[in-house]
Amino acid sequence: MIVLGFNCYGHDSAAALMINDEVVFAVEEERLNRKKHFGGVPKHAIQACLDAGNITLADVDHIAFFWKPSISYAKIPVYLLKFWDKVPALLREQRSFNVEENLGMLNYLKDMRKLPETLKALFPSPKDYKFQFHTLEHHFCHAASAFFPTPYEDAAILTIDGAGEWTTSMLAHGKGNEIRKISTVDTPYSLGAFYQAVSRHLGFKLIEGPGKLMGLASYGQHDSDAYQKMKKLVKLTDDGGFQLDMSYFCYHYTRKSGVTKKFTELFGPSKTKGEDWTDHELNVAAAAQHVVEDVILHMARHLKKVTGSENLCMAGGVALNSVTNGLIAKEGMFKNIFIQPAAGDSGTALGAALLLNHGTFKRNRKWIMDTAFLGPSYDDASIETALTKHQLPFKKTKEHFNFAAKQLAKGHILGWFQGKMEFGPRALGNRSIIANPTVAEMKTILNVRVKFREGFRPFAAIVLEEDCGKYFDSDFPNPYMLLVYNVRPEYLGKLPSITHVDNSVRIQTVNQTENPEMRQLLEAFKRETGYSVLVNTSFNIKGEPIVATPEDAVHSFARADMDYLVIGDYIVAKPGDEKALETV
Repeated sequence: MIVLGFNCYGHDSAAALMINDEVVFAVEEERLNRKKHFGGVPKHAIQACLDAGNITLADVDHIAFFWKPSISYAKIPVYLLKFWDKVPALLREQRSFNVEENLGMLNYLKDMRKLPETLKALFPSPKDYKFQFHTLEHHFCHAASAFFPTPYEDAAILTIDGAGEWTTSMLAHGKGNEIRKISTVDTPYSLGAFYQAVSRHLGFKLIEGPGKLMGLASYGQHDSDAYQKMKKLVKLTDDGGFQLDMSYFCYHYTRKSGVTKKFTELFGPSKTKGEDWTDHELNVAAAAQHVVEDVILHMARHLKKVTGSENLCMAGGVALNSVTNGLIAKEGMFKNIFIQPAAGDSGTALGAALLLNHGTFKRNRKWIMDTAFLGPSYDDASIETALTKHQLPFKKTKEHFNFAAKQLAKGHILGWFQGKMEFGPRALGNRSIIANPTVAEMKTILNVRVKFREGFRPFAAIVLEEDCGKYFDSDFPNPYMLLVYNVRPEYLGKLPSITHVDNSVRIQTVNQTENPEMRQLLEAFKRETGYSVLVNTSFNIKGEPIVATPEDAVHSFARADMDYLVIGDYIVAKPGDEKALETV
């Protein structure tokens, strides 16, 4: 049986393909069309899935979509009654809502009904189409993406994001092929929208703001006066949920701002640009992060109490808050934690396929997600074509690991492009920029000269799994860079380019099988320097998606201030640096 899952008319459109109960491919549309957070129909991603399966759309048996518009339509009267005084503002702005915004979904509900015909028009075939089209509930898709790919027969499940059709968070219990809803938090109470609103208040843009806010929060005081004020806006409920004082927020009816005048009177005026924050504004950032931690720990503890499970599965955009995830891991209430690497909406493409296959049709769960490398890979011919086009000097060699380790030891910066592309927002070692974490000025160099982004933003670390506890205060495996640990006291000052202002680091661990190429590089760097940890950041520059193809990689390498590019077995230098290749 062939199942195609996809999402669109929101943000981060993607597609995933299952054949006979196995996931064979998954990719975000933004990587292929080069439009960051793209929310339209993922035609390139769907085509890539079909190509990977060597099939056409006419061969697909079932198509699973991540949204159930009937729920949205049913909730519109509820919204009109509950927020009747907000309707005029909503109607005035509705036409200007972008597809990538939560409220923008209202403009596309009618288009969801036409999706089967839209797909047929995009992917014409001389054969008759046989697929059945299924619309599935958003948070159940998130839940399925986190639970069904695990080996767990039983797990507590937590999904948290901006909003689904009406639900913003769900507590559930997974057993076998069943996901049972325990409770939900519904519109307008949304932890994702709350965090987004505060990020906008501090001058960040929609969608990308929360990730930046998490890094900025470390510069503020964790238990400040701002936190004492902000926590009063949130009420934790006995069923593991929460409520917000909505007199301070307006994200549920306007796009102009996520917060009301009442909020700005309490916390100060909103910024128009994300820069030059006062100490008070940094404390507001820290307060928002602290509130998110309070709420998620409350939800996780309740889930543990009502399910008794040793396993926790998480998804939804807020599950990318790696600082909070690290706190859950350190608290030790769950023996095992699996967070979907594509925790945001792109992961619902995968979740929709899994939910239909296992939840609806009750087919056997045999696919375990032991890798996030589900995207496209490229052959040597594609690599050489890109290198020749850009007239870059290169050399093909099996010694690229040792060469890279030696250059990293010298403080050089490398683009690293290997094998299949990662699925999800994190670069996990196949589409990465890597550097030496012991070089004091490396963080500034990467932010200013390579990534062209804000200087306050921290960099992640990638480390051999067995050495994680040597450098950091936890050895909990973290292959998808979704937990934050602290640098051990004895290594403070020794790993300056990955140590954030509060001594924290977002970690990725590499085991024996997950990524053998990166494993070899880390081992080579350890032989060269004694350290088995590297800076790992995504292979892209500000405003662009992570590179997907050799052409993307070579184009970014040519523009950014990287020293070398290692792509497959090829070592690539900048023009004028040909002599470096003679040493290999």
